[in-house]
Amino acid sequence: MTELPAPLFLAIALTGTPGTGKTAVSKRLEEEGYQILHLTEFIQEKNIPSDYDSDRDCLVVDMDALEKAVYAFQDDHALEFQKQYFEKNMTPADFYTSPSNLPVLIIESHLAHYLCDYSVVLRTHPHTLKIRLDERGYSEKKVTENVLAESIDVILCDCFDYCHRVYEIDTTEITLSETVRCVKELIQALYEDELEKHKTHLAKEKTEPFGTEKTVFIEDNGAEIYDDNESDSDYVDESHPILSKYAPGKNDWSQLTE
Repeated sequence: MTELPAPLFLAIALTGTPGTGKTAVSKRLEEEGYQILHLTEFIQEKNIPSDYDSDRDCLVVDMDALEKAVYAFQDDHALEFQKQYFEKNMTPADFYTSPSNLPVLIIESHLAHYLCDYSVVLRTHPHTLKIRLDERGYSEKKVTENVLAESIDVILCDCFDYCHRVYEIDTTEITLSETVRCVKELIQALYEDELEKHKTHLAKEKTEPFGTEKTVFIEDNGAEIYDDNESDSDYVDESHPILSKYAPGKNDWSQLTE
């Protein structure tokens, strides 16, 4: 009897500077049935070693310990989905009938992109971000640090060092509901695109079918969509129309620091 291939499973980072809307968006997605890992809560639940940096007013986490714990959680989650996939005789067409059926784990945190091959970066204009952070009661130093980080694309640049594919959504002038819609649209398009690429890869390499005991992950080969040698742009063109819409590089706020 021919064994069926295991479903492709993706972990996608929902990241961004504090104040860009990650938590609110992820909680709304969770209410709709998407599988979410809130990294701040996870760090507390798993007692991941961390130290308080009084100078920066933030926690400094042991990233090696966090990575190990997140990957173990991700593996368990993927295997559980795989079990349901075969028990319910699902097909890829079923993935899009309900958020709970989509083989995607969304990891929410400003640290999430260090742990995922795919990242969705929420962006906010520095002037708007400052207002949001002031309303949170952040210290002047912490507000300034985060606003400057957003102005010079710190997290977006980090994503290119750690992630296979990177996208961004500007939340400055859109509502929470609109932001959620954009994230959902982007995640579904990304999964569809990766699934097609995976099928092509399997066919090209003539790989033996995966057994039911295995889970398929895309290997992270570094920041492949970033190319310093591109003459006209730092970003490759996306063939998928929806993914192209969210390609990074549209928000340049660096002039605000001059």
